Amino acid sequence: MKSPKLPLSAPFFLLLFIIFPFFSASGTETINLGPLFFMEKDEETGEKKIDALGPFISYKKKAHETGYGLRPIFYNYKNSEKDRTSFDFLYPLSTYRTFEGDTKFQALMYIFYYKTDLRESGFREREYTLFPFVFARHAEDPERSFFAVFPVYGNMKHKYGKENIKFFLFPLFLQTENYGVTNTNLLWPFIGYYSGNGVTGGRLWPIYGQKTAGDALNDRFALWPLYMERDKDFYGERIRSLAILPFYYGFDMPGRKQRTYGWPFFTYIENTNKNFRRWDMPWPIISFSRGDVTTNRVFPLFSIKREQDYEAGFALWPLYRWSTLTLEDYVRTRKTFAFFLYKDVKDVPRVEGGRESRAINLWPLFTYRRTPEGKAYFNFISPLETFLQDNHPRERNWVPLWTIFRWDKDEQGNHVSSFLWNTFRTESTKKGVKVELRPIIPVLSYENTDKRDKFHILGGLFGYSKDKENNKKTLKFLFIPVNIS
Repeated sequence: MKSPKLPLSAPFFLLLFIIFPFFSASGTETINLGPLFFMEKDEETGEKKIDALGPFISYKKKAHETGYGLRPIFYNYKNSEKDRTSFDFLYPLSTYRTFEGDTKFQALMYIFYYKTDLRESGFREREYTLFPFVFARHAEDPERSFFAVFPVYGNMKHKYGKENIKFFLFPLFLQTENYGVTNTNLLWPFIGYYSGNGVTGGRLWPIYGQKTAGDALNDRFALWPLYMERDKDFYGERIRSLAILPFYYGFDMPGRKQRTYGWPFFTYIENTNKNFRRWDMPWPIISFSRGDVTTNRVFPLFSIKREQDYEAGFALWPLYRWSTLTLEDYVRTRKTFAFFLYKDVKDVPRVEGGRESRAINLWPLFTYRRTPEGKAYFNFISPLETFLQDNHPRERNWVPLWTIFRWDKDEQGNHVSSFLWNTFRTESTKKGVKVELRPIIPVLSYENTDKRDKFHILGGLFGYSKDKENNKKTLKFLFIPVNIS
């Protein structure tokens, strides 16, 4: 399946074909017409970047990466080095991905889903979903292939955590199988019985049900959820629980004991694995624990919890929350105000030579990120970043539409800022400094680089420039250049 090509890309390429020859022939490195059109290229690396009509049209090319789009309608991205392609249409409404021969496509937020998986033998497995009606898979192993039309008939294999799912005129008949145990339901979930792998039992929900497997399992309920009992062997450890709600709940396993009386008003937990005891009166409003884990909580007034490598708490929840996680390489602190209005996450290194990273969000005004490698950026406006961090499709399809100001710094310390999509643009690199104010027409430009000094008003109505290679100095008056060397 090839990467889709939509008619919507035609105006984009038409604009490129008109302007690109002029750009190449001019020999210039940058063309800036403010928010209308911006183009730059790096002769050494071959990198190119084009932005047109503000944030709507974009083209970027690096050594192994190419991306272009008409935001927010579509965006196409390709990485030839990693054999990866990505196409988004009204993201996240529809997406298409390929990676090393495998493909994934979804439409209408995964209502329709299609994927292929190229096996080592060369066989291409395919899976289709039209949720919640059609489910199908064509696999190399016929035992893993299936077709289902819900709710009429289905026999799905290795799907939704089950080895086998059969249904007919659901909920009239439903049967699931896992680890050799079959759960057969008639008029689900009311009537059912268990069989296979030594498991027996049945239920008439919610009146009574029982499931047993010798000494390994004994589950019972009556008038669910008023009475529930479980006695189970779990990887060699015995787990027992008894619930007579709302009066009593008990849970026992090696290293942990819980008793609840008059749920949820009083709960006592003793955990010898982590060496602490806890009292809830009632949960989650009042909670105290002592031992290796200490907790003092009176919800929503305050909470402080401390254990070996972790501390967390809040004051006037959800007004202020904080946490500190100590890991082998770094310490992560997190502070939030009013759920998501303000969020500050900082990683402080614990090893020699480590570098700090930080992420700050003030919703919906700005986002600031700084990575351990030295990269950093600042966005204003920022309505989604606090919820969808490190989401590359979001960055490609939506973020430029509302980012009226952006500042970027790379690993080498070079700075670039843009206000109103290059209407006002600054660059600070090892080569020098550039400042431009261009609301389509050039109002002011300043440059101090290793090649030239320049200061122009209204594109040269008045100005001064100096070519540092030949020491040529020029004044401009009413666009007329005067050599003053």
